Amino acid sequence: MAVAITVAAFAAVFVLVSILTIVILLTMGNQLANVFSNVVDALGATPSPGTRGRPQDGVADWRLHSAMTRPENWPRTILHVDLDAFYTSVHQRDDPRLRGTPVAVAGRSRRAVVMGASYEARSYGVRSAMPLHEALQLCPQLTVVPPDGARYREASRLVHQIFRRFTSPELVEGVALDEAYLDVTARTRHGTSTAEDVARRIKFQIHTEIGLTASVGAATSKLVAKVASGTRKPDGLVLVSPGTESDFLAPLPVGVIPGLGPKTEERLHAMGLRTVGALAAYETQRLVQALGTNGAVLQRLAQGRDRAPVDGSRPAKTISAETTFEDDVSDRTQLERALRDLTDRVTERLKTDGVRARTVYVKLKLPDFRLVSRQVSRTSPTDDVETIFRAARSALEKSHVESRPVRLIGVGLSGLEHPEPDLQLTLFD
Repeated sequence: MAVAITVAAFAAVFVLVSILTIVILLTMGNQLANVFSNVVDALGATPSPGTRGRPQDGVADWRLHSAMTRPENWPRTILHVDLDAFYTSVHQRDDPRLRGTPVAVAGRSRRAVVMGASYEARSYGVRSAMPLHEALQLCPQLTVVPPDGARYREASRLVHQIFRRFTSPELVEGVALDEAYLDVTARTRHGTSTAEDVARRIKFQIHTEIGLTASVGAATSKLVAKVASGTRKPDGLVLVSPGTESDFLAPLPVGVIPGLGPKTEERLHAMGLRTVGALAAYETQRLVQALGTNGAVLQRLAQGRDRAPVDGSRPAKTISAETTFEDDVSDRTQLERALRDLTDRVTERLKTDGVRARTVYVKLKLPDFRLVSRQVSRTSPTDDVETIFRAARSALEKSHVESRPVRLIGVGLSGLEHPEPDLQLTLFD
């Protein structure tokens, strides 16, 4: 009798333990499933319910596989932030009537060119640098708004304030009002944050505080980060993990390599090199024979090999402004009046940026579209408007256009430097 009771008790305990074990395993399974789901959501493969319907800001699909097969270790974390359709987006943000409609920023002259086009306008084929009359032919309902430099500079300044929350000013390199590189390695090196987390926070703060959207590329180099940001616009986010740079670049057209001009691109096409991968794998010696030493440089870039640092201490390379005349101008007084206006504009920008210029150049476009450019350089940089105007007038005289009509005139400043005290200014040819 006692033996039967003992066996029954043991059986009851066994059943109870088995039931508890099954419950625990089921609970752990659900937790693991949730963890896996969260990881997939974070990588951008499948949006979670809270993010469905948002603009495309996921991570490229190819990255998911590389991220799942090995842990990420970023020796450098470089972001390229590109504000989407910046000029028109500023106007659409400030004027609700412009939202959802095709908009272009351009001057009022019949010879004006498009400075920026909204995504609604781009769907009709309108592009930056396109003559305005062509844009209006493609999109008759196009709304044209005049440029507002002060408003663009203010929006850019606010965006750069956000950048400086994530890294030091010397590690924010502005390329243009709507574009910058950031080195955020200090935030990701010790695993306290990830490249994706930093990029998403920057995008969120730009959107909520300034009312603009940005596309961001994250990689271990400036080159790959810039290419990445342009592959998923607007409002995109693309992360290129360490070791996957060449795989990411390979299928893209060679034209995506920053700084690759149209003539070099044509020569590469003539050699049968149409993708970045084909350029990366091409015989280096033959490439150098065809393109000179630049061929080897281009190949290194095509292979994703770029160690250029983010340097926020360097000012912009050039500052320029130009105007296209309603009718061709040959009167010297009218040309100098335009030269004065352009000089005032570039000098204002020079002082806003806190830099000085060593070289002043003047660009002229003739009725046959031929360009004539002359420059005057200086032993020391300046930001004095009268000195710059005199240099610009001297460059105009050196152009020898005399009484020939001019279609466009531009003034540019280069050799930009941060000011030094007690500068003595001397012109030389």
